Amino acid sequence: MIIKAENISYTYSEGGPFEKAALYNVSLTINRGDFVGIIGHTGSGKSTLVQHFNGLLKPESGRLTVDGIDTSEKKADLKKVRTKVGLVFQYPEHQLFEETVRKDIAFAPVNMGLSPDEIHDRVIWASRLVGLPEEILDKSPFEISGGQKRRAAIAGVLAMKPEVLVLDEPTAGLDPRGRDEILRQIKKLHDETGITVVLVSHGMEDIANTVNYLYVMNNGRIVMHGEPMKVFSRYEELEEMGLTAPQVTKLMKKLCGLDVCTVHQAKEYILGVLRRA
Repeated sequence: MIIKAENISYTYSEGGPFEKAALYNVSLTINRGDFVGIIGHTGSGKSTLVQHFNGLLKPESGRLTVDGIDTSEKKADLKKVRTKVGLVFQYPEHQLFEETVRKDIAFAPVNMGLSPDEIHDRVIWASRLVGLPEEILDKSPFEISGGQKRRAAIAGVLAMKPEVLVLDEPTAGLDPRGRDEILRQIKKLHDETGITVVLVSHGMEDIANTVNYLYVMNNGRIVMHGEPMKVFSRYEELEEMGLTAPQVTKLMKKLCGLDVCTVHQAKEYILGVLRRA
């Protein structure tokens, strides 16, 4: 495993007038090479949980380890943890600040003390992985499209060459085309590199078409987990939590009692029936 949470809890502003419990005894395991989804409505604890993965937050109780490093220990090497786990926040393009896209992607490698040649190689490598054409690298990040900004921000995290990439709502605010492009690049990245990916979302369609394993959060707890098809088959329970399973899941369940979570799976089933007819 690369990340393991054991009964972790966390409360914001504990003891103050704005105290808010965010996580209650959360346990999960993420193995190397996994493509994991974490879903839940706004305020369910998703973002708080993933900020524990790279040591931005430490559990008040319980234990979280990253590749054997216990982040709750006082002398935990959090710098090492953050090179292993790259976290891309919601609307990461708001964090772009350099004169050019190239300099933004190079920011982390420069601060890692790498040589100019290694920095150059990492910038080119990361930009290609996310589908950014080399000709835009010397443009201002404010001259490129929203989808390209999002990919540039992801490339900046990838340039650290982390072992785990955590994406918190990576399609938030994008139009359907931009959303599909980002998800396609993330899936391609996982398939080509084998990097461990954690995708946080409340968009069921996004999750259904990409991840291999799924955790569902509600009120600071993990309330379901399993393969997407297994989880989405319980769509009535999901709806009670304010979540909606993919439309194709509900349609195929009502029409033929079949559990599917993608349009492709429904298509294959229907074609199979037609071939046997």
